[in-house]
Amino acid sequence: MQLTELLRGESVTVAGSAGATANAPTLPGTPGGPRLSERFSLATLVDRMNELYATSLDVVVAADAVWSALPARIDLLAAELQRTRQLAHSVGVRPGEHPAGDDLERITRTLTRLREQVVSDPLAFWVPAEGSSAPGGGRPDTTVYDRQARDLEDVRREIDAVLTVRQDAEQRIVRLRDVLSRADRTLAEARTARGEVLAKIAATEVPVVSGPPTVLQEQLAAAAEYRRQAQWHRLSPLLESLEQKAEDELVRARESLTAVTAPLAVRAELRGRLDAYKAKVARHGLAEDPELVEKYEKARRMLWSAPATCASPSRRCCATSRRRRSSSAAPGPAREGRGEATS
Repeated sequence: MQLTELLRGESVTVAGSAGATANAPTLPGTPGGPRLSERFSLATLVDRMNELYATSLDVVVAADAVWSALPARIDLLAAELQRTRQLAHSVGVRPGEHPAGDDLERITRTLTRLREQVVSDPLAFWVPAEGSSAPGGGRPDTTVYDRQARDLEDVRREIDAVLTVRQDAEQRIVRLRDVLSRADRTLAEARTARGEVLAKIAATEVPVVSGPPTVLQEQLAAAAEYRRQAQWHRLSPLLESLEQKAEDELVRARESLTAVTAPLAVRAELRGRLDAYKAKVARHGLAEDPELVEKYEKARRMLWSAPATCASPSRRCCATSRRRRSSSAAPGPAREGRGEATS
């Protein structure tokens, strides 16, 4: 009976302390809170030991996995961060002066704090696997690390863009000067052409040609100053903006030139059509036709005089063409359609 009691009854007393049992799991039916001693049966004690061992193994495996994965990766990223900071400093990207410099400071603080937390509390960066009963089932939580790595990569690309600006800044400024110079020359040509159109073409509405925007020249001068002072981080966005604005300005100047020279193009087309009609009339043997000769001379005087009138010669060219066709269709004395052709 005594042996049975020892084997099956609560015959084992385990001493405990608040510190030792504070985090120990509580068996079902056991009052909560640590106690100085507890009594267990041998079977219950074995189950408790197995449970404590499994819990301890999970903690050890999880902590080891986090310590093996994160601190080394954080150190590598910190080394890359240091190289990026040195490169940023060389091109003038500094905290308080450029957003990328502020980002580098933020990433530095975050990585320092992250490493301290990983070392002191690795289980805070452990994600248990759902439904896994294997010891240490789960994975390290690299969310914060991954976000800082992506941010650092974005900063590095921005610094690379600044380095590219430093290498080809002079060529880009020269190209900008050339584009703006072409735009200015085109606008000047448009203003000259407008005066010519107003003097040579009567009853014509010619659009006003505006002058070149001075703000682009001011920004170009600022870009040249940034280059002289090696302020590459300020020069990079300014050049990108200027290049687009300069191309837009050149397009606007060309459109202005096209708009103001349109009446001259119409006059030149009408002159060519009138000469072509004269040649066709001669091929059809109507070069001496008095009515066609009169219409040709009137249209020619309108197109070659100053100011020329393009609307009436256009109608006369059409009338001459109709007269030539009607004359060709009815040779000889029967030309009753002459009066209609001259209307």
